[in-house]
Amino acid sequence: MSSPDRSEAEVDVSGRPLALRSIDWQTLFTPNAVAVIGATDTEGSPQRAQWRQARERLLSRGVRAVHPVHPGKPAIDGVPTYRTVLDIPEDIDVAIVLVRDPLPVLEECAAKGVRFAIVFAAGFAELGTAEGRLAQQRLEELAKGEMRIIGPNTNLNLLEPWREGQPGRKLAVVTQSGNQGRPIVQGEELGIGIHAWATLGNEVDLEFADFVAHFANTPGVGAIASYVEGFVDGRTMRLAAGEAVRAGVPIVCIKVGRSDQGQAMAKAHTGHLTGSDAVQDAVFRQSGVIRVDDIDEAIEISGAFCHTPPVAGDRVALCVMSGGTGSHVADLCGMAGVPLPRLEEHTLARLRELLPGYLHVDNPVDTGGVATARPEGRKVLEALMEDANTDILLCPITGVFPGMSDAITRDLIALHAQGGKPIVVAWTSPIRDADHRALCEAGIPVFHSFRTAVRGIRAMADFWALHRAYRSPFADVPRVPSPAAAAARGHLTAGSTLDEVAAKRFLGEYGIPVVPEVVAGSADEAVAAADRFGYPVVLKALADDLVHKSDLGLVHVGLGDPAQVREAYRRITAGAPGLRLTGVVVQPQITDAVAEVILGVSHQPPFGPTITFGLGGVFTEVMRDVSFRVPPFSRSEALCMIGETRAMTVLGGVRGRPAGDLDALVDTVMRLQTLALELGDAVLELDVNPLLVRPRGSGVVAVDALVVTA
Repeated sequence: MSSPDRSEAEVDVSGRPLALRSIDWQTLFTPNAVAVIGATDTEGSPQRAQWRQARERLLSRGVRAVHPVHPGKPAIDGVPTYRTVLDIPEDIDVAIVLVRDPLPVLEECAAKGVRFAIVFAAGFAELGTAEGRLAQQRLEELAKGEMRIIGPNTNLNLLEPWREGQPGRKLAVVTQSGNQGRPIVQGEELGIGIHAWATLGNEVDLEFADFVAHFANTPGVGAIASYVEGFVDGRTMRLAAGEAVRAGVPIVCIKVGRSDQGQAMAKAHTGHLTGSDAVQDAVFRQSGVIRVDDIDEAIEISGAFCHTPPVAGDRVALCVMSGGTGSHVADLCGMAGVPLPRLEEHTLARLRELLPGYLHVDNPVDTGGVATARPEGRKVLEALMEDANTDILLCPITGVFPGMSDAITRDLIALHAQGGKPIVVAWTSPIRDADHRALCEAGIPVFHSFRTAVRGIRAMADFWALHRAYRSPFADVPRVPSPAAAAARGHLTAGSTLDEVAAKRFLGEYGIPVVPEVVAGSADEAVAAADRFGYPVVLKALADDLVHKSDLGLVHVGLGDPAQVREAYRRITAGAPGLRLTGVVVQPQITDAVAEVILGVSHQPPFGPTITFGLGGVFTEVMRDVSFRVPPFSRSEALCMIGETRAMTVLGGVRGRPAGDLDALVDTVMRLQTLALELGDAVLELDVNPLLVRPRGSGVVAVDALVVTA
């Protein structure tokens, strides 16, 4: 990468980076001299096996010198040792640190000018103890220097050799757990070539984002498969994901933490905070990361990207051996939003000539198995490959007889070699037979369930559509504060909660429409305000730290005359014992609202200020019909966020009601995003609930708000 160092990187208005740091990857992957600190030849010691494995792998990669470091042995396996890394008479590119207490050794490595240190030891922040935190703090201090650190709690996977001669582009693997990565790299058995496997451990320095961005920009890498428990920095993760989308190298990620148990285990394992899973899903969607739930999905979907060119669309030609398979896979396609379009008329005519009349030929195409082993089978596949109404050929191979799977395998391999439309196979025949192996060796994507095959096709179509239209959301992010920022910051006092009126004034600085209102100190003032606004009106209690006013009976709506206003004023002032009322708010009642929605800002580690949208009103917490986005994001992404909730149906107009002003709603989301970017350090939580969406052309208006400062 050609990005600047993080300390010198361009930053946005919030001070967060807009580019990833530059890493000298060539020195790490092709070092000249390496020190193995803690090497030994003592029988039964794990360091003995690690030293021998490291030396063997490094020498096979062309490393000139691998020096063992041990304070009490003159030689290890016949190789002269050094007491410390400082005694080695040449520059050291990489130090592999096998000792249990790595901090003194790392200090020596830094003094020596070592470029990279790979640290095996555990016992840092993941312990959750004061001792672990102190050790972590010292490790972090060392990581601020010139030496880059991988780990702690890592291993030698980065040096592992891989099988050559596999078809297609190669897979890079990035995991925070060594054992979880092992099944992924076994994708070699499916014909997936492995470029490298980075095991990150606790990520005190080099992190997920660093390796992902590097692999995304490495020629010959076709996909990145990953296992993640948490991210060090949500911003750098998004920047790396952007690099991957731009390069056409998808990230296929298992991200744990969906359950309470998974979150607890992840924290114990690596010291990461897993974060809100709903927010994590939203970030992945807006960043083009393909989230999967198991190892098989990770292997097979990432392998499909390595073995196929960019797909032009998502329209599938489905060729099956039985009607039952056709019905099953068609259902799965429908649920995944994968279309099975009608084939061209000349294709249908050709298929009717090739297949018996009792078989279904209009997508899915049912060969009934009878044509599979005959010349007609190849011609059916050729017709589907040539049909202009489809983009991908999906062939479930369900034959229980070798004669069926042999023939279709042979035909598919021949058609794949000719190029053109991507071919995907769902193999549910006897596993690991010669035909299965032949498909893998030919570089045809092979899935082992119908569902995963359909999921993979959906993922490929979505990723390549994003790649074609990609524009970084960071391109237009503000770098200096807007004129509104200083004025809005003047409304905030640290560690306080703004009352409703102050909160809406704060929103108004960013052009977010708010309802007109008057704070009345008496019933007469309330009636006078209502007369000016016109009836009906709303009266609400106003007090510091007052939330959920409706639950306390402190909101009165639909007040149609002065008498009702006076009675509401009396009830509010009498019904708020213990509250220090600062007045009663009088507002005109908005009577033409199409929908009530909620907009909010909250802090979601590790991503920072996050926008929440959903159906609003008193049932917001009950309905939980919300979606999320992390700034910065585009206007089209804001529209997608709205579309993920049931609010979009209401806004479209239902049961004779008018359509809502969607443009004004999106404008407001974008203004709130700017506020979050500029003042996210000062605003701990913000709710606009409800924001009333009026008919198209009439705008939106915030009628209540809450702001909690940091």
